Amino acid sequence: MELSVYLMPRYAWMLIVVFWFSPDMTLAQRNTTAVDSLVFVRDMPYICDRIPAEVLSVGCGDGIFWRVVSGKQAVISALIDRVSDTTQTNVFVPNFGGHYTVGDVAYVALQEIIHGVPTFDLLGVSFDEKGCGYCVYWNTIRNLKRRLRFQKALRGWHESNRKALVWKESNDFATCDCRGRHPNGGHFEIKGKN
Repeated sequence: MELSVYLMPRYAWMLIVVFWFSPDMTLAQRNTTAVDSLVFVRDMPYICDRIPAEVLSVGCGDGIFWRVVSGKQAVISALIDRVSDTTQTNVFVPNFGGHYTVGDVAYVALQEIIHGVPTFDLLGVSFDEKGCGYCVYWNTIRNLKRRLRFQKALRGWHESNRKALVWKESNDFATCDCRGRHPNGGHFEIKGKN
């Protein structure tokens, strides 16, 4: 069992390479396949001194995660489609407990592609300034009905702002206290905001 868990990320990359270079696949199918690999993510960006990490280190996010993020605008719709996926990953949520689901990983990837997504407005809750802070996100999103409403609101937000997305070259990270070169070399913002 331990060996198969160790090999999962390598197996995932073989699938992605085979599907990515398959001449019969459309670009949309390739993007969906790349996003499907999020189930194999073993580390999420949290606190990291240097991305890309010189040595694989906890808190920097693994290669699968950052390769999906590097899909930029081409993977946005597929990421939104995955927000409702409650398949548990092997990644533990620091400070708040529990594990990331595929949907959670997809949403974090989306936030690294588009900075300034109004998470709490879309969730329909307020950031808990006097209590647990960001845990209100986790407490809300772990309910499937609320997760589905969030996904619908996120899709609507993206559709209404799609034409206002502008690319900004930057090494700013949206979801972690990380430093270094952002794998995308930038991110999208809503024109007129930030």
